[in-house]
Amino acid sequence: MISFRRPPVLIAAGVLCLALVLAGVVLALGGNDDDAGGATVAAGGDLGIDGTDPISGQPVALADFRGGPVVLVVWASWCEVCNAEAPAIERLAEDGRDDLAVIAIGGRAKAPEGRKFAARHRLVTPTLLFDEPMAAWEAYRIPAQPGAVLLDRDGRERQRWLGAFDTAEALAAARAL
Repeated sequence: MISFRRPPVLIAAGVLCLALVLAGVVLALGGNDDDAGGATVAAGGDLGIDGTDPISGQPVALADFRGGPVVLVVWASWCEVCNAEAPAIERLAEDGRDDLAVIAIGGRAKAPEGRKFAARHRLVTPTLLFDEPMAAWEAYRIPAQPGAVLLDRDGRERQRWLGAFDTAEALAAARAL
């Protein structure tokens, strides 16, 4: 007689895979208890998101950066890795000023926390956006912070990093486009 019973190891592996997928979905779509206020990022535009610079109040559209590489960096003010790599993001924006645009997109916290994060780390060179509705995370399928996406001159994704990333590698990749 043929047995269709699955070994316990396969069942456990299937359950683990399902749990990881569900955790990724929750991280990508949930975890946002923000209230209204501050700048917003909304899905749309040629390159995926549009928003308002929280410092200048001026509108920012990724389509405005078409014609040159763009590095989108997503972060959260309470994220230890994001705090540790913030000075490197500023250096990336300064060092790459002639070669690429760096757009730092904060979220998973209220906009005032994002402004404090930018001031604490003296983030002045990258374009700053606060994404309280998590539109950038969803548009670029970034499951957690920090993360970064390199877009080419036409807005197509060319490389991505999840977790801390080597900003020198990002600059070299952008210059190679």
